[in-house]
Amino acid sequence: MLSDNNSKAKTVMSIILLLIATIFAMSCKECPTEPKYDIYLSVEDVACVWVTLNATLPDSGRINTFALERNDSTVATYTCNDEDTLIIDEGLTPDTDYIYRVRFLKDGKTKSESDPVSVHTLDTTSHDFTWEIDTLGNYGSYLKDAWIVDENNIWVVGEIIVPDTDSSWNGTGFETFNAAHWDGSHWNLSRFERGVPLNSIWYFDENDIWAAGIPIHWDGEKWDFYHLWDMGILDDNDGGVEHIWASSPADIYFVGRKGSIVHYDGSSFTKIESGTNLSIKDIWGSYNSETRQWEILAIACEIDVDRGNIILKINGTNVTAVLSDGLPWYLQGIWFIPNRRYYICGDGLYSVRSLGQIWQKIPNLPLYSKTDIDGLDVNDIMVVGSYGLFLHYNGNTWHHYEDKMMNGCFSSVKMKDQMVIAVGYNDNSAVVVRGYR
Repeated sequence: MLSDNNSKAKTVMSIILLLIATIFAMSCKECPTEPKYDIYLSVEDVACVWVTLNATLPDSGRINTFALERNDSTVATYTCNDEDTLIIDEGLTPDTDYIYRVRFLKDGKTKSESDPVSVHTLDTTSHDFTWEIDTLGNYGSYLKDAWIVDENNIWVVGEIIVPDTDSSWNGTGFETFNAAHWDGSHWNLSRFERGVPLNSIWYFDENDIWAAGIPIHWDGEKWDFYHLWDMGILDDNDGGVEHIWASSPADIYFVGRKGSIVHYDGSSFTKIESGTNLSIKDIWGSYNSETRQWEILAIACEIDVDRGNIILKINGTNVTAVLSDGLPWYLQGIWFIPNRRYYICGDGLYSVRSLGQIWQKIPNLPLYSKTDIDGLDVNDIMVVGSYGLFLHYNGNTWHHYEDKMMNGCFSSVKMKDQMVIAVGYNDNSAVVVRGYR
């Protein structure tokens, strides 16, 4: 009898345990497990005093919160609903190591964190240059552009007027040149085809040189003159082309007044419709490693403030306008490295990290007009302007070379290796400033 009772008790206990197990299993299915939170961090760009980071949260589409850590400190907390979030961390020290990571936050608690990434900020470049100043010609001479082949081979173009005792004009003789060449010891005046005033020069090699006003080309033996109106490329509604940019001898752009753009493919010229009649003041191109294409931008404006300004993006023979919020009405020069920094100068100096953002004016610079800009990297940039304005950015600070003050104005600046050259006019003479670092 006792044995039967024990058997019944064991059976009841088994049933109870089975019911408990079943209920527990069912309740576990109803309670979702904590999801896995992934978060990643990568470095997009590094400069002297800022870095650009990309925080990636694969669970995109919902609002997420994460914290950015620099070394042992929390820099900021971000809320986003995109998979990728670009972060610019500024105020860093040049030539310094930093460790970054991001932490995924939920209800104020860290649910996961990224692997650490190491960053070493760029060092600054030197402001210290040795300067040489030369004057060429007189009677209203000026220079518009320059090209550095090396420190002993430099070309400048414009209009250079010198006395000529063999001819006469109102009792005084004059001779006009449109170029000069530096051979390492002195300047040699030169006259490119027909001696017309020139605004720009582009040098491929000693047997392949282009210049404009009207396009002219040196092939190593002779100058060829291309009158675009006589050739039927431009018509009466177009203006002259004054500025050149090229990626190769078979990919050259000429731009100028009334929104004129002409492309040369190595054998023929083609007019490109710009969509504007504003004068194009400058053009610059730089290779975009992300798109694996050349990114080419031009700026156009008129002195009349009511006519406005525009940034043009040129892709082959297609031209589109780019958002230009935040820019002043007067533009003069452009220089950029794609997706790192874009600069435009004119009535001030303005910068953005990427196109589509609002242009920000760089503060605390001299108020003189800025006429041109060139650079070797984001930590090595030169800007020139009116009244002899000469500025250098070393990645952290802007230096004003006040001893370069003139009564005139610089028109162009070019940098190469450890050398810079700026050209323009001062009083009645053309002026060339050479800087060596």
